Amino acid sequence: MRQLVARLTAVDGLVHLRTRFLDRCTTPTEGDLLEPADPHALECGIQATVHFGVRGSITDVLPRIRAAHIASWGPQTETGGDVPGAAGTVAYALRYHRDRGKYPDGTLMAGPGLESPGLRIDWDRPGMPLPYEAEKPPPCPSGGTGRIYQRCEIAPAVPMSLTVARARYGTVLVFDVLGPVSGDGYFTVARSR
Repeated sequence: MRQLVARLTAVDGLVHLRTRFLDRCTTPTEGDLLEPADPHALECGIQATVHFGVRGSITDVLPRIRAAHIASWGPQTETGGDVPGAAGTVAYALRYHRDRGKYPDGTLMAGPGLESPGLRIDWDRPGMPLPYEAEKPPPCPSGGTGRIYQRCEIAPAVPMSLTVARARYGTVLVFDVLGPVSGDGYFTVARSR
């Protein structure tokens, strides 16, 4: 996960603002009459939310994100290119910005965020038909019910506010990682039968 964050941090035009890592193990619900029991007695997962300031135009930075080979963003062709017109790809995101979020007939396009299993990138889009504004991640959670282990880290300890970042860079980009990239949790213990 840290390697993915480091590769995105190295992209020209992105300035790291903050990273929030959350690693925790929980005991899922036992279930009841309306909700079946979770198949796991213990489930551990890690996630990260990383904010960046965008120097220059997002349309200049998006091709650099693709060139960093962090993931295959959205559906790909057999040769590794973006499927034409497919949401979640860099080509679609560039088209979204070029066409100001509308198809030629005036209908709205879906949002342009980049997607890959376990990964998502989105960015501020004020003034677009489907506006989006990156939100500050919540503070590290307290202990709480059902948690056996939890570690939360925000770096830097006192990050630049997103308001200040928008004033300085214009656009804030957010990178969400739900790890491991394969999906659910990195460790599970099956519930005994």
